Amino acid sequence: MNRRWTLEQKRAAVERMRTCRHRELAQELGIDRSVLYQWRARLRRLDGISPDANSREQELERQNQQLREALARKVLEADFLQGALRRIEARRRAGDGSGATVSTKKSSK
Repeated sequence: MNRRWTLEQKRAAVERMRTCRHRELAQELGIDRSVLYQWRARLRRLDGISPDANSREQELERQNQQLREALARKVLEADFLQGALRRIEARRRAGDGSGATVSTKKSSK
């Protein structure tokens, strides 16, 4: 049995694509996932949205993911360096015996 979907129902389904897994949405609606993509493309054409808008959105998502990964690497690096500095400081205190920070001679310019 083929169900007829109104334009409003299609818009609602396409809007839900933004916030849920497409496969699960398609199963819930009893349609193939490719139908969701067809609806989205048709609605974009009807609304005058360029197909390039989708590629721009994908590019921004890709850049966002790259930035998140770069940030995660920098956080790991900072954590590593802080740990190394703590170990160096602990060695300095242990080597002195007094518990004070070891001072070094000032270099001459």
